[in-house]
Amino acid sequence: MTAEIAVMNREAIALAADSAVTVQNEKGQKIFASASKIFTLSKYQPVGVMIYGSASFMEVPWETIIKIYRNGLGQKTFKTVGEYAEHFRTFLAKEEQLFSGDQQDLYVKRSIYSYFWFIEEEITKKVEEVIEEKGEIDEIATEEITSQIVKVHFEKWKEAKSVSSVPGDFTRDFRQKYRKLIGRAKKEVFEKLPLTPSSTRQLSEIAVRLFIKFPTGLHFPNTSGVVIAGFGTEDIFPVLESFSVDGKIGDYLKYKKNDDECAEITFENHAAIRPFAQSEMVAVFMTGVDPNYQRAIDRDMIQMCIAYPQVLVDNIDCLNKQEKDDLKKRLEEIAQKEIYEYRQKLLAYRQANHINPVMRVVQALPKDELAAMAETLINLTSFKRRVSMEEETVAEPIDVAVISKGDGFIWIKRKSYFEREFNQRFFANYYKEDDTSGSETTEEE
Repeated sequence: MTAEIAVMNREAIALAADSAVTVQNEKGQKIFASASKIFTLSKYQPVGVMIYGSASFMEVPWETIIKIYRNGLGQKTFKTVGEYAEHFRTFLAKEEQLFSGDQQDLYVKRSIYSYFWFIEEEITKKVEEVIEEKGEIDEIATEEITSQIVKVHFEKWKEAKSVSSVPGDFTRDFRQKYRKLIGRAKKEVFEKLPLTPSSTRQLSEIAVRLFIKFPTGLHFPNTSGVVIAGFGTEDIFPVLESFSVDGKIGDYLKYKKNDDECAEITFENHAAIRPFAQSEMVAVFMTGVDPNYQRAIDRDMIQMCIAYPQVLVDNIDCLNKQEKDDLKKRLEEIAQKEIYEYRQKLLAYRQANHINPVMRVVQALPKDELAAMAETLINLTSFKRRVSMEEETVAEPIDVAVISKGDGFIWIKRKSYFEREFNQRFFANYYKEDDTSGSETTEEE
């Protein structure tokens, strides 16, 4: 896990990220505080990139991918940050040397088996609960549980929208190429469970949809968040593009644009704050309330506003059953309306008394204060993890960069695994040009 943030106004954008990275295997997990998550996307232009979620893509570290892309990009420019993001996605989709056919097959296999095991574990847990409660379970009951759980997952994937980048013939070709793999995965994972013909078909459809959809409420360990921010040559104010990417098959890249995380500073929109990954402490700072606490309040308030009228009506002896049912229905409608209006008032209060005052200050912050604010908000999350019983999945040191139109990409704080005085050749090579061809060298940062 990680915590990252972008703080923007019309002058610049500050990026900050912690250094924690979690390594997991069958024996457990280990957290290291040494990961780099902020990079320059271009050596010459004011554009940066942040990575959260998985630290690699198709088994290749993001740092390697970004630096290969950057070397190929050279001094090429684009008019907008959106064009930089599209060019980077095209690079991921078209690159063959980094992402071979064998890697793609392995990605498909791991994704299918991983999700099938996820479903199987859910079924097994439910079966064990029944056995603990009743002492036994027969095959009919096991089959019913299996069918219900598979159907729930199938419906979730069915209802999710397909990503916009899916080629028209992808699902047909995918079924043909990986039909045997899907069949083998069903047999090996669910060999001890009774599958109906309907469940078998639904599992096959889930396997296909794994590669064309991003259903809400599900987290996939292979998914990475990519944030590209800064200025295109025609961008007057900073722009931030965010998208999630999971893998690639052929020239098809499975990704979705995260519209709710994107931001653009304009003459009307003077400032923006965008947290990524673990963002609860940023929400507390901005709104004055922990989002988990707010959800608990909303849930309990709804239950109370619906349950209390029912108890009240049930104790009115002069009403018959039909009259009680009609009154309950009317009171539920009134309660839902009142809850909605109450929540809108709370949102308006938070906006006026917590969010707006902060945003008015952010829009006037100079570059150094933007950086300080970004770093402080990451520090809040790190400190919360350190003084609680939660795992320290957000950890110092914190890298901070500021990107402006005039000064470009400037590091404010940056960890390094080497000493500058011993590595002068590295700094000499970073901007070295090829004198014979005029093209950029491929020395990596």
